[in-house]
Amino acid sequence: MAGMIESPVLPSDATIIGSQGQAIQVQNLGQAAQERLAIREQKLTELELRGEIKAATILNLGPFPLKVETGLWDYVVPPRPDNKPFSFLIVTGTRSFPIYRGNQEMSDRSLRARYDVKILLPVEQLMEFKHWYIGETDEDRLVKPGGVVVFEGAFDETIKPSSTVRVPEYVFRKGRRYLRFVDRELKTALEEARNQLYAHCHAVLIEAGHDADDPQKRKNIQKYQHIVADFMLREKQIQKAPSWREVQFKAEDCCPRCNAQYVSKTGMCKCSYVVDPLLAYLSGEIEFDHVRMSTLTGEQWKKAKAEQTRREEARK
Repeated sequence: MAGMIESPVLPSDATIIGSQGQAIQVQNLGQAAQERLAIREQKLTELELRGEIKAATILNLGPFPLKVETGLWDYVVPPRPDNKPFSFLIVTGTRSFPIYRGNQEMSDRSLRARYDVKILLPVEQLMEFKHWYIGETDEDRLVKPGGVVVFEGAFDETIKPSSTVRVPEYVFRKGRRYLRFVDRELKTALEEARNQLYAHCHAVLIEAGHDADDPQKRKNIQKYQHIVADFMLREKQIQKAPSWREVQFKAEDCCPRCNAQYVSKTGMCKCSYVVDPLLAYLSGEIEFDHVRMSTLTGEQWKKAKAEQTRREEARK
């Protein structure tokens, strides 16, 4: 739970911690800073009296931690535990920042008059996660990972899948963005987030499968792809783990020419390189005078010569 609540009213002897960690007394602030502080206190008081400062919750259905760095907060939503349907983070406090609307060369009095303060409610802060992990449009949902649900209120054991929650969303009117809430059944919101997450994971597995077949791209298969494969197997979205999940590619198991995993039963790699000359000859892939036959050992030469004699006898 994150709960850095800003106090609506600061006492005269309050101490503010600056960005560099230094303590600043309110009475020592400049006049412009004190006026901006007064604006913030006024807005916070109005929001508090109207009951608009409410906790907000984000649910993470995916196997990865969620993180959005904005400069105002650094919340991290933990990954979903294996034995739980989701993890969650509750935010209870507001964040605020000054907005300057003026010319830097104005007089100090005009400059102060042009300052405003923006208050971010808990749900507005979590909307940043929704933006980065879900997106705003249908096109966004095709490429973003999903697996995220945001709603107003603090999650607890009384909230069930059948419960109705207030889900925030942004709408645009005449070029401006507005925040509104829609009442939705939690089960429906979870299903949409889960479907988007599954679609993303399937795309990751497909791409990893292509990369596994390409020696130049095989290095793209990292921990992320392994976690996705394990997650989809636990969710029973795939019947078995991909072949690249458990295979450890050793140098001796790879083709010397293309570096692809060598799994041929005929002695030849798919790039046409003869990895095992004797096996390739016995399989009929190459002729007896092939250049790679010169690499055979004495014992292998005996076997190859015996096969050559057998074939010549068979032709008579």
